[in-house]
Amino acid sequence: MDVQALTLELSNTLAISESELIRKGLLAFIEKEIRLAEWEIARIRERYDVFSKESLYQAIQDGEIPGHPAWEDYIVWKNKEAHIARLRQMAGRG
Repeated sequence: MDVQALTLELSNTLAISESELIRKGLLAFIEKEIRLAEWEIARIRERYDVFSKESLYQAIQDGEIPGHPAWEDYIVWKNKEAHIARLRQMAGRG
């Protein structure tokens, strides 16, 4: 079944407009992407036992945590936070 036919059938089944179905689907997808990015940040927090990316940065600078792969994880953390902010803005929760 192609996307257009599926959208039409599902909107009829759920008694909502196709545009509302698409909007809700996109919002659900954005929420899932946010959860995945937050999960990745949580994994980094646990890996280094830090609460914030600033704490991770400081621990690397002070030599408490070896720089490799911590620097890469720090960059990933920064990028995930920016990604989450963009997604929240798209979802109207910015």
